Formats: sequence, C-alpha cells, structure tokens
Amino acid sequence: MYNSDTISLSTIYPVTGHTDFVGQGSTFVVIAGSKQNGLDYIPLALQKGAKTLVVQEGTIISSELQELIDGHGAKVERVFCCRKALSELSARALGYPAHKLKIAAVTGTKGKTSTSYMAYHMLQAIGKKAALISTVEKRIGASLVQMPLTTPLPDQLQMFLAECVLRDVEYVIMEVSAQALTLQRVEGIEFDAGVFTNFSHEHLEFYANLQEYFYAKTLLVAKIKKAENMFINMDDKHGAHLLEQNPSCSSFSLLEKKATLHGCTHLEKHSTMVHVRINGQLYDIFLRLLGTFNVYNLLGVLGMMHALNIDLSLLKFALKDLPYVPGRMEQYHLKNGARCFIDYAHNPSSFEAVLSTLRAMTPHLIVVFGAAGNRDTQKRPLMGAIAQKHCDVVILTSDNPRDENPVLIARDVEAGFVPTMPFEFHKELNRVKAIELGYELTKQDSILAILGKGRDEYQIVGALTFPFRERSIIKPFVVELDSAA
Repeated sequence: MYNSDTISLSTIYPVTGHTDFVGQGSTFVVIAGSKQNGLDYIPLALQKGAKTLVVQEGTIISSELQELIDGHGAKVERVFCCRKALSELSARALGYPAHKLKIAAVTGTKGKTSTSYMAYHMLQAIGKKAALISTVEKRIGASLVQMPLTTPLPDQLQMFLAECVLRDVEYVIMEVSAQALTLQRVEGIEFDAGVFTNFSHEHLEFYANLQEYFYAKTLLVAKIKKAENMFINMDDKHGAHLLEQNPSCSSFSLLEKKATLHGCTHLEKHSTMVHVRINGQLYDIFLRLLGTFNVYNLLGVLGMMHALNIDLSLLKFALKDLPYVPGRMEQYHLKNGARCFIDYAHNPSSFEAVLSTLRAMTPHLIVVFGAAGNRDTQKRPLMGAIAQKHCDVVILTSDNPRDENPVLIARDVEAGFVPTMPFEFHKELNRVKAIELGYELTKQDSILAILGKGRDEYQIVGALTFPFRERSIIKPFVVELDSAA
C-alpha cells in the first residue's frame, strides 16, 4: 500500500564521520572505532575537500600528517567527545531539523520494529505526514529511503531529519537501539514521546552483562521532553523496575488496571478488538495481527499517540489495512494445506513469544532456525530449549555464522535440549536444504516457522556476504504470495 519509489539523500554531508560523504568544505569528525581509526582516513578526507578536522582531545597527530593538513589549508578542532560532536555539529550545520519535527522513540529488546511500523501506519492512515526509521524500513511519507543500521549514525540521522523538514513531514517515528544510546547517535535530540516495550537477554556480544545493557536502554527516559510522555510496559519486570526509578513516567498494561493506559482484549474470528482506557476515556481499537505481544505493541503505540496529542477515537480502524510488518510473522499458505511463518525472532524472548503463539494455532509445529556467529553465545542453549518446548519438530541450521564454525554454533544450541523430552530433531546446516526439509515434513494443518532472518536477504559466512532470500526458497511451495504476506 506504500510507494515503491525511493528517496536518495545527498551524498555530500556538511559534517560527517565517514569519508564516503565528504565533499568540498565538509567537516570530517575523526572517530576512533573498535575496528578502524578515523585518523587513518584523514588523507582521503583532505583529498575529497574536507576543510575542518575534528579530533578527540589528547589525540597525537604526527608531524607528517600535520604537514599534510596544513598543505590542504585545513584546520584542526579538538573536542572532549567526537561521537557527541558528530551529533551536535551535524544538527547545527543543518539548522537543527529535530526542533522542527515531532519525534517519537521506541526502545526495548523486542517489539521495536512492529511498534514503530504500527505507529507510522496509524499516522499515515489518519492523514498525518509521517516518517519512519526502523530496522526493516526507513520512509519519508510513503517513499523508501535507503539507509543502513537500526538507528542511523548521527550524520545520516540529521540528514534524514533535514529531508523530512524539506518534505513537510510533521511526525517522525524511530526505533532507538541500546547501542545508539550508548554510542550517542541520538545526542541532542529531545523526543516528544517514548515507548519502552520490554527487556530480555540480548546483545551480550556488545555489553559486558545484562545490567549494562538494561542501563543503556534506560538512557532514553532522560531524552523525553516530558516524563509523562514516556510510556513503559509495566507487565514486563524490567519495565516495572524502570517505573519505580521514574515514577513520573506513564505506564501501559494488560494486567494492572492502575496503569495509565490499560487494555483488555476481545478475540474475534480473524482479529482482536482491544478495549483501552486512558484518563477515564474508553476506546475500542481493531487489530488483525496475531499474538499477545502485538497487543502490547499496540498499547505502546496508543500511549505514544496520546503523548503526541492524537485523538485516539480517530484510530479505531486505522490498522484495518496495516500490511504485515516485513519479516515479522509473515504468513504464507502452502500447497499441502500447511502454513509458513517467516519471522525475525533471534533471541530467547522473541522465540518464546512467537513459538507460543504458533503452538496455540496448530497440532503440528515445525521450526527451522540457527544462531548467529560472533554474537551473544549465552542465548544459544536458551533458544534450543524454547524450540524443543514448543515444537514437534526442530530443524537446526545455520544463520550468519560469520567467523565461527557452524558445527560448533549448532552444538551450543543443542546444549539446551532436555534429553528426557521427546521431539523430532534434524540438523541440516545448509539453510536452503533445511527449509526444503521443513516443507517436506509438513502436512495439512502444520505450521512451519522459519526464524532468525525475517526480512534480511543475505547470509554472512566469514567475511563474505551472499544473497539469501527465504521467500524465494519457499515460493515453489506457496499457493500464492498475497499482499498480506
């Protein structure tokens, strides 16, 4: 239902941390990354026309490099924190575009993408001009914008926001990852509304422990203009703890009537009617997405809409035409009467949410999944245990092994299996063959769940990235790829 045309942002930035975007007169911010040092790229930045170099206090510039800088007529500025400077200088150079927009942020371990996508669609459906920054898509109005990363780097983000201003966008809905908060990608942006979806085991390849990861998520609270415009899921134990720390924030819940926004559900044949109470007002909202987790996502969205002063009575049927969120519970009807769901679930909490939902829908559940290489290893056996608990058949395969041995990754997952719990198990590390095997094992009324990649259309092995499209693999088995899928 959205445009297929693509907006291309300018390739020359006034301020940038990447030489790809340096042009005549650009300011190049020198960031010492974990793998690469921006100092090594100063000669290229100068060659492409950079006239100001921003470096961290205490950075030693060799005499040879200083001579090169002088030869190009460039100047060096020193700052306390280059990451923060990249955000602030980019915003200043573009006229502080965030100040001219209403921006809402969504954070949490899972549900960020679905919540953001749902909020963006609601705004579009009631005639508001909105933009979206999410894992699966970046959009301005109804048009796609090609950008990497869940939360773009500060220079890219500010260019995106500046383009929104040029195109008369009023609202921007964006996912804000923990890493984005830690690495100061949203520094200087004050959000008009915020949502905390939930918290669970994830990203221990980046954070030393779960406490550090949780703390990173909590940094969003201080970036919301008004505390009451931050809506936190109080049914999540970490959300409840966050509310204890920040009692001025608002809450949403399916379990606690004392929540700022309380919801209950009425299941219909092919949809759910969610009854919502906030500030003594009652609203009925139509939802056709599967799973209790999507009801929680909806409550977060409604809290956000309330914070943005949107009349919730306008939203009753705003999700009626919501397309499936790309890579999130994408449903396909198979030729033998079975169904297939492709989902991005790749951690224990998302496995539990997706597989428990699918388990209730079928007498025969098959799952195909792997675990990513060079990522948090502690979650692998947990994912194995959850798959075994809910599924009749588990097919263990590969999923972006990167520099790790797929055989050893699979062993880590298998360590979570309980020997006394019977189930059918197959190990096929060729992901194409694993998916094909999954279809062969289906029968009428089976559900085949393919987890881990969602909308990602690649496989990373070593340093190489190969095209890999799961929709193409299952296409021969599908009755028809309808628009809902």
